[in-house]
Amino acid sequence: MNLNAHNQTQLERFLDEKGAEYAPFDPTRAPRILKQLQIPTPPKRIIVQVIGTNGKGSTGRFLSLMLHQLGIKVGHFSSPHLLTLCERFWKNGAILSRDALNEAFLALDSMAESQLEQASYFEALTFLALKVFEDCEVLVLEAGLGGEFDSTTTCAKADLTLFSSISLDHQEILGNTLEEIATTKLKAMSKRAILGFQSEEPYGEKGKVAGIIQRISQKIAGEKQAKLEILDVIPSEISQWILARNYPHYQAQNLTLAYRGFLAAQDLLATKKIWNQEKLQRFAGKFALDCMLESLPLLDLQGRMQRFAPNVYLDVAHNVDAAYALVKQIKNDSFSQNKCVLVYNSYFDKNPYAILSILKPIIKRVEILEVPNERIIEKAQLEKILQELEIKFQEFKMIEKQENYLVCGSFSVVAEFLARFSKTSENEN
Repeated sequence: MNLNAHNQTQLERFLDEKGAEYAPFDPTRAPRILKQLQIPTPPKRIIVQVIGTNGKGSTGRFLSLMLHQLGIKVGHFSSPHLLTLCERFWKNGAILSRDALNEAFLALDSMAESQLEQASYFEALTFLALKVFEDCEVLVLEAGLGGEFDSTTTCAKADLTLFSSISLDHQEILGNTLEEIATTKLKAMSKRAILGFQSEEPYGEKGKVAGIIQRISQKIAGEKQAKLEILDVIPSEISQWILARNYPHYQAQNLTLAYRGFLAAQDLLATKKIWNQEKLQRFAGKFALDCMLESLPLLDLQGRMQRFAPNVYLDVAHNVDAAYALVKQIKNDSFSQNKCVLVYNSYFDKNPYAILSILKPIIKRVEILEVPNERIIEKAQLEKILQELEIKFQEFKMIEKQENYLVCGSFSVVAEFLARFSKTSENEN
């Protein structure tokens, strides 16, 4: 938590004692605890669930920003966070405060702690999201790492499911093959769903993944009698908007998925009678793409190909597909004309050998950033991988003005980098 124990709120102390964020899936546990907590379920509320491997956070935040611009009360629950827990809870245009989260935690009910003791870290945060966003008209829930057994699925009935890019990740929990991982994610599909853009060049087989995932999604949609929309075209207006703001190319995919979700939300506002016909007619033009883009604020999420300094990019990429996307982005950016220094570390289960193999053409050398996390690969093992790939490496010490840097490998790597520079700035002041 990066907080001294005596400064922590009760919520923060409770979560620290939980330890690991994810516990083994038990689809009955979270609903059972939720029932005891007695969190109100507003009848007039739209729940949008965002599921996938990459792009969930950006898709959910883009959608939330669009809805907020119309004056809709909207909450966005995302994960993980970089520096503070508060980053996961965004409501009506702003991140909630520590005090607000702690108050909500204490207000779950008089038995909150005894009931929550049974829950995993992520399940407890799901309950907290349902509590702090209970007065919202639209709740955007980002799934953790799964789909059908995720607490955001078992504890909330989604009106709309948005599926971002699905790829290999968390195999130790979700399955060893793309088919297994896609199936468990897609089985969370609600009666209305939108399948976003899938990777077009994973593992060197262009289009293969997209085809696999589309077939599985269509099969599951048929079994559930769900209305499924599959995206295949990015509007030129969105591509231009992304380009004008120097966002990475893949954000056009996320923004397109969010916009299609925005249009679906328009229908749900009427179906759930959250807006009356007069208001729907009055705001109908606001849903047009050109109008929406004209008023859409900048994305307020850190670590998504974020330009931290003129010569430093931060990205939370931590799997093979994300590495491919980074290479495509960097190669098209003048930033990497002379290659860049990769400030890197990785969890041992994230296939760093494959990721570094993909990133090798754009990097000059690797500088290893020490990260205090039990899941981080042993330094000697990472060095062995770098030696095998014939990539120069050294320990990260500081940013040199004459070099260009890409910081990535996991949320923990970006978080550690940001924390170090925050401390540096404090000391300088």
